[in-house]
Amino acid sequence: MKNFIDKHTEYGFTMVEVTLAIALFGLTMVVITQAFVNTLVSLDSIESEADVQSDIRFVRALALEESDLDEFEQGGNVETLSSGTASWQATVEETRVSDLFSVQLTIELTPPGDTGRVTFNQDLMVLRPTWSDPVERSELIAEARERLLETRQHNEFR
Repeated sequence: MKNFIDKHTEYGFTMVEVTLAIALFGLTMVVITQAFVNTLVSLDSIESEADVQSDIRFVRALALEESDLDEFEQGGNVETLSSGTASWQATVEETRVSDLFSVQLTIELTPPGDTGRVTFNQDLMVLRPTWSDPVERSELIAEARERLLETRQHNEFR
């Protein structure tokens, strides 16, 4: 029996196979790296927006603590934790309900370095007895009482 050894038996990869594997690996790494970078950018953007919203809530709460109507409408400035300086001002209108006011609050955030301002507007309904004029409050209560009595009389005759 002859010991036959095939001299053409392949024991490794060809140059084409190695090149193709390296190219596929490189392409995969580029796609994965780009996805990772996009995720990091998205997370940073979400955190930045959350900081701005947190600062807006802080300024709104601080503004609504003001018990004097004239000082509230005049507005004010405050330093925030992440958005720099915030200035706010308000327009207040009375409603037909006693001690209830319609407020348009405008908050402007100025980041450090003045890189771009963010303006936020919000319409609120605020219940503030300290802002009411006692005479007007009495008139509004009397009007509400009259409307209630008229409604009751109207419903009794049906």
